[in-house]
Amino acid sequence: MTEANMNIREIVKKHEQYTITLRRWFHQFPELSGKEKMTHQKIASELSNANIEYKTVGNYGIIGILRGASPGKTVLLRADMDALPIEESKYNLSNERDIVSKVDGVSHMCGHDCHMAIMLTVAKILASMKDRVKGTVLFCFESGEEDGSGVKDMIEFLKNVRVDGVWGIHVRSDLPSERISVNSGVRMSGSSKFNVIVRGKGGHGSRPDQTIDPINCTAQILCNLSSIQSRIVDPRDTVVLTVGKLHAGEAINIIPETASFGGTIRFYDNSNEKQVKNAFYTIVNNVAAANNCSVTIDYDGPKPPVVNDPILSKIAEKSIEKAIGKEALLDTQPWLASDTIGRYTSRYPGVYAFLGIKNERLGSGASHHNSKFDVDESSLAVGVAATVQFVIDFLNNN
Repeated sequence: MTEANMNIREIVKKHEQYTITLRRWFHQFPELSGKEKMTHQKIASELSNANIEYKTVGNYGIIGILRGASPGKTVLLRADMDALPIEESKYNLSNERDIVSKVDGVSHMCGHDCHMAIMLTVAKILASMKDRVKGTVLFCFESGEEDGSGVKDMIEFLKNVRVDGVWGIHVRSDLPSERISVNSGVRMSGSSKFNVIVRGKGGHGSRPDQTIDPINCTAQILCNLSSIQSRIVDPRDTVVLTVGKLHAGEAINIIPETASFGGTIRFYDNSNEKQVKNAFYTIVNNVAAANNCSVTIDYDGPKPPVVNDPILSKIAEKSIEKAIGKEALLDTQPWLASDTIGRYTSRYPGVYAFLGIKNERLGSGASHHNSKFDVDESSLAVGVAATVQFVIDFLNNN
């Protein structure tokens, strides 16, 4: 039986080992943001083998271009490429791993290896059934998602390209394996990040009266920042302000010249980000002034939240029912993690699917960015089937 005469589930089953093999290759050879040289070469090679033309975007980003049998709309499928600076544990939550990163201190502890494997399998399948593709499919592999370094080049490239819809998948360690969510509305938070330097006057710890203490000032700033969520933002709105970095001094008997701290702000609504940003600047500047300190604020943001278009979400639901079965669909609450795909969904109608990978028997289910993070590879076929069916249905939907 040729693939033209097979249903999507049968086609995906035929390519399942290819998907797993790819995922394991990416997992063993992870590369950090902006350094995905081998990853780029592997993706380019797989696209070439599928007779799909491609273009390099920035240093290592890549876009494959598949033109169907007849003209029509253009759908962009996006996957991320980079790994994290985390030493992978040889064990997941309950078992010793079969596949472990071969690069010291670097690992795919967020699932980007899965995203690339899914997308390359989709590319191979769609290339083999071009006669069923109406329009154009763009396979977007984004460099540097974790630090946001690659998305600017990709967005700039796409300014000269017609895009009618966007699709992407992110694995979720807290969702059961082989289940998938495509709810409409806000799916992931927007984010901003900040770094602050507080400058005082250093001196000996025995004479604090001769200094201007930046540590004491910073402590007061941090305490006051907690009031943003509790006293300034409407309690019905979702905002998270986290300080994850704090540094001051080198010796216990010296008051330093400076102290510094940094963190992130997460939000679902851009109006909340503006409110938090204004309060943040007010608190930092005024508390510093009250302590005779000066401050330098480096504020980066906002990066938009990920929002699923209601029409595309409905198409995706029907595609999943058709290709996998209604029982695979799962309703989920928005995720407070952030993702650069929000830059795409803020420009084009899109849908970002969450794919469950949690399996207690296999030991998968540790949180993302954790050394024990692992995946149930049986879920990858669900991601492939959902994507292939969505592409066909979206391109044929008027």
